[in-house]
Amino acid sequence: MSAVLFDLDGTLLDTPSAIADTLHATLAERGRSAPEARVRATIGRPLAASFAQLTELPEDHPEVLAAVELFRRLFRERAVPRARELVFPGIRALLEGLRDEGHQIAIVTSKIRPSAEELLRPAGLYELFHAVVCHGMAERGKPHPDLALLAARELGRGPEACVVVGDAVDDMRMARSAGMRAVGVTYGVATEEALNEAGAHTVVRSVDALTDALGTLTAPPRPAPH
Repeated sequence: MSAVLFDLDGTLLDTPSAIADTLHATLAERGRSAPEARVRATIGRPLAASFAQLTELPEDHPEVLAAVELFRRLFRERAVPRARELVFPGIRALLEGLRDEGHQIAIVTSKIRPSAEELLRPAGLYELFHAVVCHGMAERGKPHPDLALLAARELGRGPEACVVVGDAVDDMRMARSAGMRAVGVTYGVATEEALNEAGAHTVVRSVDALTDALGTLTAPPRPAPH
């Protein structure tokens, strides 16, 4: 059976707007600001990388590290209590359907483990996944293949049996570099054009369309005619 590796933010939960708002609030409390387009372009990346880009400082700079901790506190206070209502309609049914069909499913996210769990648990999704692979668990994060390959190993599947689902170009690039099929969703951050340019095999615009696409991609091969 196939394995499906899901991004978290913008793919399973409608968090990009909450993340953008929290990025703006964090910058403001640190006496900084950035245009909306620049802020939203960093969504889906590790926090240190996001704030390094927005402040034009190194990732290990004390101001960047302070911003990361402030973001986590603000996000925990503002967004986490709303986790269950942020789940995209149809996602739980999709995940349960894949499990019922015998497929393995995993999270592959640029969040660190505590941040991923603090969303997945109150959202009621954590128990559905066979593996949760997060930033820092492999040598390199997205768009490198390391996290996807780690998830495949944890699920006992080869790359050729895995499908990556994500809303960001880094998800598509990770999938292609890992030798996996890539499905982009446009209801998160990136556009259809950007996802295609990043290597998506398929791009869908809704959870219903994603369900149909995964049904096709994870179906067992038909026997060759005699």
